[in-house]
Amino acid sequence: MSDIAGMKAELDGLVREQADRRALREQQGEEIKARSQEYMTKQVQAAERYVQHVREMAQRKTKSGWSTDRSHAEPASAFAAEEYPGPGGFAPPAPAPPARPGRDEPRSTRRPRTAAEEDEDFNNPW
Repeated sequence: MSDIAGMKAELDGLVREQADRRALREQQGEEIKARSQEYMTKQVQAAERYVQHVREMAQRKTKSGWSTDRSHAEPASAFAAEEYPGPGGFAPPAPAPPARPGRDEPRSTRRPRTAAEEDEDFNNPW
């Protein structure tokens, strides 16, 4: 009978240990969640401050006349986008102009080089 009582006591101890570990794991999980939430809140605040800073810089640029933000201005092209109804507001490229006709006269051919010219080139560092 003592074997059964000992086994039961050991089983109860294991169940308690398992419950304690579960509680500890849940507590650690909650702490991690809280830290993560705090970290993410700080990240969002930092991102909001950054966005606000960028907006202020854009306004300063606009006031001083050197804004590069063209979202509110005319299209980037020198032509109006409405005039060119192609994809993205631009017309497909125009066909290339016809090639210029070649010369009717043949080009002069190079004369053969003399040995003296060959030697001069050999001594030329260029």
